[in-house]
Amino acid sequence: MKKIITTIGILTGLMVLNSCKKVLDTLPTDRISPDIIWSSRANAETFIFSTYGIMNNYASGPGQDPYTTNIIAQGGIGGANTVFSERPGLTNRSDYGFNNWGAVRRCNVIIKNVTESSGIAEADKKELIAEAKFLRAMSYYSVARTIGRIVWIDKVLNENDEFLLPTTANPTESYNYIIKDLEDAVTGLPATKVSGRTNKYVAAAFLTEVCLQALAYKNYPAAPNIAANDPLLDKVIANAQLVIGGGYALETDYEGMFNETKSTSSEIIYGIYQKAINTTVSSTPMQNALPNITADKINKFQGSPLFTKSVPFECWPENFPAQNLTDDYLTIDKADPTKVVPWNQTSQYINAVDEGVNVLVPFSRTGFPHDKTAKLNDETLVKMGRIKPGSNETIWTLTNENRDARWKASIISDSTRFYGELFTTGLRGNAARFLGEINGGDYAFTLSNMYWRKGIYTNVSPSYLNSVSTDYHFVCMRLGRVYLNLAEAYLLKGDVVNAVVNLNKTRVMHGQIPASMASNLTDAWKDYKRERRVELTEENDRYYSLLRWGRFGGNANDGIAPGGTIAELTEPIRVMDISKDRKSFSIVTGPFRTTYNQRVFTPSRRYLFPVPQGMIDNNPKFLPQNPGW
Repeated sequence: MKKIITTIGILTGLMVLNSCKKVLDTLPTDRISPDIIWSSRANAETFIFSTYGIMNNYASGPGQDPYTTNIIAQGGIGGANTVFSERPGLTNRSDYGFNNWGAVRRCNVIIKNVTESSGIAEADKKELIAEAKFLRAMSYYSVARTIGRIVWIDKVLNENDEFLLPTTANPTESYNYIIKDLEDAVTGLPATKVSGRTNKYVAAAFLTEVCLQALAYKNYPAAPNIAANDPLLDKVIANAQLVIGGGYALETDYEGMFNETKSTSSEIIYGIYQKAINTTVSSTPMQNALPNITADKINKFQGSPLFTKSVPFECWPENFPAQNLTDDYLTIDKADPTKVVPWNQTSQYINAVDEGVNVLVPFSRTGFPHDKTAKLNDETLVKMGRIKPGSNETIWTLTNENRDARWKASIISDSTRFYGELFTTGLRGNAARFLGEINGGDYAFTLSNMYWRKGIYTNVSPSYLNSVSTDYHFVCMRLGRVYLNLAEAYLLKGDVVNAVVNLNKTRVMHGQIPASMASNLTDAWKDYKRERRVELTEENDRYYSLLRWGRFGGNANDGIAPGGTIAELTEPIRVMDISKDRKSFSIVTGPFRTTYNQRVFTPSRRYLFPVPQGMIDNNPKFLPQNPGW
């Protein structure tokens, strides 16, 4: 299978808006002539390939997940600190991606020059124009789902054109343009599958999600008033079925889709592929997911065991799985294998754990007991317990045995063996959060006693050092996600049966747990939201899904009216600590070093970010400002 690996640097001028004058960059004289670029399909493709940077907005990895309780972070990564504290740092002066006009211009240059080319065959023109429309739609979708309104430009502007253009009137107008481009792409693109390049199924797959988001923002800021016969829902279903019939298949090796072993899995509909010749660990999500641990750091807390390699991990971790997320990886009940519930609601947990025992003692650097846990002064206890005398269970067995298979495929937790090393993340382990406190607040360790496994290549050599070269790929769209989009469309239609059938596709195949038996909308939405969370974690989905469900309201958002608060965006981050003997645990909430982890969500203004005020100052046609800003 062919892959598009890197972009080719053939550039044209980019448009710059200015309130005082019109500026249009001209083609430098040392670049390849446009006549040559557009003389053949092969030459035109070099320009098209270098436009695919647009798709980086949809790359797997943390994405916008730091805004959610999927992730506990240090340093307020991705601007999440100012977003959730609602401090003065969150202003209407930031860009938030609104200025995408350079990318759009490239797409319009492709459409214009391919159309006018005398050297490109008509059949090829149809495909290349459809490809440009796909890329234009994806550039605009990134703006629409964040800000709602876009500056729609569908031609190549020149120095005689008016640059002070208006925005769309509302999100619906924005999405109408985006959906039309994607529908044209579905019609005009070939079915041929080339890794890293779009085709009709790629366009259709993204269209399923765009239509759901468009539906949520109808009538904004008023409620969307969802109707079962809304044409957008029919578009989701029709395009999902097109993709499902397009020759893709759910992958049995879930973990492998996100590392080197199944990077071109038949489930992956669109991915971004990078080669080691121009990629290092530091330019991948691995750099901010794995620790930086040495023997002396472990020994300061009398931790064990030491790693086999002296320094296997030399990364700079910034984001970690939160307990809020991992509680949603369900566990099969040992007494009733048809029953699947959170790990601390199983019969084995209830029979084994005494939640009335105090397992907390003051934190100390040396001599910390093997049967206790600790908390810091600014943390609040949520729950604690200890295995009852005579029970054969441990906290490890309760959290690992019979659990959703994606838990092990996605998370490095206590007693996980990875990269030939045994991670112990309990008290006095070799990779736990308290090691950071022992080492003077060292940022080299997890804040949650967990690290990401999803998206981590296993063949990096000689160690995970920022300068080590590695192949890497980002998953942007896959069949499992399409099935979930389809399930959501059926939920919005009130069709519980078909919704459950489709959410069970990933739950059973990837999770390897019993199928959902939900028989009403309330239960089906609950199972669907959990399924989407664990299936698509670290795939840049959760934040926008939560906003979408908040706009829908009702069963989609815990019974809250449309446009109301979103509990998951305000609830405290939870962390679980485990004793050295793995028989005691405690769960706490807290700031965990940063105000980022103290969340605030203001419904009156947070469903959309603002149009940058500085741009409104230069061009009043961008008014009105989004509500609340």
